[in-house]
Amino acid sequence: MSEERRRFFRIDDEVAISFHSLDEGYGGEDSDDYAEVNDMQQELHVSIEVQIRQAMVDVRAQYPKLAPLLDLMNQKINLLHASETLVEDAPILKKANLSACGVAFTWGEALPINQALMVNMYLQPNHELVRSSAHVAGVDPNPDYPANSDEAHIVRLDFDEMHHAFQEVLIQHVVQRQGHQLRKRLDEQD
Repeated sequence: MSEERRRFFRIDDEVAISFHSLDEGYGGEDSDDYAEVNDMQQELHVSIEVQIRQAMVDVRAQYPKLAPLLDLMNQKINLLHASETLVEDAPILKKANLSACGVAFTWGEALPINQALMVNMYLQPNHELVRSSAHVAGVDPNPDYPANSDEAHIVRLDFDEMHHAFQEVLIQHVVQRQGHQLRKRLDEQD
């Protein structure tokens, strides 16, 4: 896993995140058929989202005034999709350190190391869903607690068996956000 970790960029970002333990016998869906249909719909949605991102590169180049409107329309559709897919706990908007292989964020309670989780993240600002099984790789004390944070722990999750379409969306998001953050730093230095 350490070689994989080095292949991906890490960024500080905001994500809406929810998760539940897989160790507690979570049933989630009503039947295997429903779960299979839901997985196929999610895969189709992610595939379309990747195609939209690729097409938007050309739109931005050719029609720079139209691109923001199309981005907003896509965000609105993603919000509607996200509200339809919320079955478990509502996601919480968190500052997070994010890469294609894991995420770290502050949390109020310590989670058991190696605990298996199902994680849903909605990448901001487009509200794109990324879903993966994960395990708790580490829990550290939050150095900002209690002075600047009301959450005592930093939880680090490593993603396990993420579908390639979700991973593609996550990688594109991280690369785009990193580019945006680098441009912002350069502008601030000038």
